[in-house]
Amino acid sequence: AVQHKALEARLPLTHPDLDRQTYVRILEAYYGFHAPLQRRIDAFLGADAREPEREKVATLIRDLHALGLSDADISRLPVCADLPPLDHVGHLFGIQYVMEGATLGGQVLRRLIFGRLGIEAENGAAFLDVYGRDTGRLWKAFLDRLAELDHPDVNPKVVQAACATFACFEQWLARAGVLR
Repeated sequence: AVQHKALEARLPLTHPDLDRQTYVRILEAYYGFHAPLQRRIDAFLGADAREPEREKVATLIRDLHALGLSDADISRLPVCADLPPLDHVGHLFGIQYVMEGATLGGQVLRRLIFGRLGIEAENGAAFLDVYGRDTGRLWKAFLDRLAELDHPDVNPKVVQAACATFACFEQWLARAGVLR
């Protein structure tokens, strides 16, 4: 919770002086974190266990296109190499806890972004509502799976990975120059 609040305070998405250029830079940085993290998750899960309905990178790419970036521009964006550890199912759930929780926060952010910048799903903010009407259902399903995993040997790994995910994401966003 402390890491979440600290990161939220530094991310200018909720600040009244947010402009389109800053918003685009933030989405570029999000892509630079989400793309390699999704590849790492996919490699960990294997093809049979992937959850395509939870993947967000394609939506980020669509938003970046809508905001004026070409495929070539996107391919040149820097990507994060310092990702949280992922060699245990507890790590997976810790990472997913942060990423799925951020999806819930996107529900609030999408309204702010539309109000401040006039950007909505069709023109660059689909990522902020990536699950649409399924957001609540997918969050509850994730929490149910997390509860099934509850075990004294696993719980510390979940917490460790969640904290590491917040730390890696904040460091990445700082390196990208998008934090306040």
